Amino acid sequence: MGFPSSAGTSIDPSRTVYLGRTLGMGGAHTALSDDGEGLFTNPAGLGETKYLQMSGVSRRLFLDETAYFILGFSMPTEYGHIGLGYASAYTTGSYATTRDNDNRIIINPSLEVMAYDSNVILLSYAKNFPQQENEFLKKLSLGCNLKFFNQSITGGNSGAKGTGINLDIGVMYNPVNWLKSGLNLQNMLGGSINWNNSSDKIGGYYKLGFAANVLGASTEALYKHEQKLIAAFDYDLPHDSLDSAALMHVGLEWLPIKNIALRCGLNQESQSLGLTLGLGLIQGNFRFDYAYAARPGISGDNPHYFSISYIGSDNVKIEKSLKKKESAIKVIEPADRYITSMEIVKIITEPKFAVISEEKKIWESTGTSEAAEIKEFYDLTNVYVDGKKIEQTGTVEVNSQPMKYGRNVIYVTGVITPDSIAITTEVKVLRFDPFKDTEMTYWAITPIALNSEIGLIKGYPDNTFRPEKGITRAELLSLLIRTLNVSPEALDEASIYEKFTDVPKDNWALPYIKIGSDMGLVEGYPDGTFKPNRVLARAEGIAIIARYANLPTKEGIAFSDLKEDFWANKYILPAKESGWLNYLKEHYEKDIFSPEEDFSRAEASYVLYKTAPVQKMVDDFWMQGATEERGKVPEWMLPKNEITTIEAVPQINATTEVKAEKKDSD
Repeated sequence: MGFPSSAGTSIDPSRTVYLGRTLGMGGAHTALSDDGEGLFTNPAGLGETKYLQMSGVSRRLFLDETAYFILGFSMPTEYGHIGLGYASAYTTGSYATTRDNDNRIIINPSLEVMAYDSNVILLSYAKNFPQQENEFLKKLSLGCNLKFFNQSITGGNSGAKGTGINLDIGVMYNPVNWLKSGLNLQNMLGGSINWNNSSDKIGGYYKLGFAANVLGASTEALYKHEQKLIAAFDYDLPHDSLDSAALMHVGLEWLPIKNIALRCGLNQESQSLGLTLGLGLIQGNFRFDYAYAARPGISGDNPHYFSISYIGSDNVKIEKSLKKKESAIKVIEPADRYITSMEIVKIITEPKFAVISEEKKIWESTGTSEAAEIKEFYDLTNVYVDGKKIEQTGTVEVNSQPMKYGRNVIYVTGVITPDSIAITTEVKVLRFDPFKDTEMTYWAITPIALNSEIGLIKGYPDNTFRPEKGITRAELLSLLIRTLNVSPEALDEASIYEKFTDVPKDNWALPYIKIGSDMGLVEGYPDGTFKPNRVLARAEGIAIIARYANLPTKEGIAFSDLKEDFWANKYILPAKESGWLNYLKEHYEKDIFSPEEDFSRAEASYVLYKTAPVQKMVDDFWMQGATEERGKVPEWMLPKNEITTIEAVPQINATTEVKAEKKDSD
């Protein structure tokens, strides 16, 4: 191989000088770039490396006239993989050359001997995306090399220096788990080495490669086998290069045992094929590579290459410390805050507890560490479900004890062994006796049941609720005032006033109407009447409840059937945005408001249930509502220890969940 003068096409040493592994496989490494050599063959491959990588080789040929030198370094970080490389090729004592009329390079004996030096510095970055949910991104790695060129010629009655900059773009993609594909677009910027009075193009190749894990012990192999066999193929398409023809490279790497790799390949250069052979020895964190790679058409070439690489290893030190233990009892059925009319319900539960530890992995070869929170699950023993002792572990399925009407609490209790610590979880169930006309499948049964249970609404003497009946002005006010916990004395005081001519002292709703009108929730009519039995329109009902809940007003049109100047728009829009009106679409299957339609008792129950004051009352009921404490294991039967005091970790039927937290580099 010769070197160019200061005009024409320049050689990029980073694309022609390879390390022992690549050379032993005939130069086929574009899709196999899973170690430090990927810095020079495909920077995207650095994204596949787990540890710090260092590689180097130095050799001489042509009676020590020409020397090659290459050195690479890369390491993973939490932001991606970074690398730094250096490659050089230089000659001393060479005859000066020139080009004849046929553009052939010939020796010019009239000039003194020359020295030529060409080197390039590479700054590399690579990134893969294993955490992405997208399947395509999971299998993709991207990389690039920013390259800085320096060349010089001395002797031959002249001297010159040239510099340049260029860029490699690398891509790797795994279409299936045993096959990798790679693409390396070298010197994409089409730049030049700029000399004093001229410039040389920086040539390169567009390299496409495939690598197949034919045999291997992991799931990433086509055929599972204790030995490992990799086959690789590269196709090089030149651009702005001294070589004008496409080139191919084929290689095999066979590991009959873990620490020895045997390699062979065919390397095509300038339309000639050269056989390559290689041997790799892995000892600890280092790999020593030898390659026999004869260069076709280069007489005097020394075909023996030796390189050494620091590749890291899977030697991991694990430090584990207990953080805490906690209940992991899972009740699958029934759901918490379940409403039913049945006396007995089925209980399905998984009584377990969790030991939470912090585990730190330290890779001794690189000083890289990764901290993770590990949650280990263990079966509980001596399990009590709703007061019944269960002689089994794992998923438990039993029937509850008979439940009374009202709030019931179902307890699941288990004991951690051998530490003898009891942990308990609970599920709250409301057994509700529905009205005759509101079965448990009725669309508004949840708000009706809970509003009834906390004493806000009542049915009729015939045990009906009449949910579709329009609610009157007096009825709605009575619902709202009941939520305010008004004292009996205040109600008695309000009942003696005659505020409206059509609400006499003996009217059951008088105190509610008086308090509600004083609060500004509703007004009377100009003639001094209140019309307590008048059924509310939907717009009126929403406006009254919005005032009661202190819902901020907001101008705007919430439904297409409302006019811009409609008086209740400022109440309806915030009510819709707060979720109060979801039932219109979910139950009535319409996205219009129909403001003049009757506001039914079921609607009033639903909307009132959605307000913040009533939600607080409902939460208080679920947490503190009256109930008989049944099914809870007596305290004298259980250990007194607290979970947070345990230090020992039981060793029984453990399953583990790991959550990674961070990754550091020292």
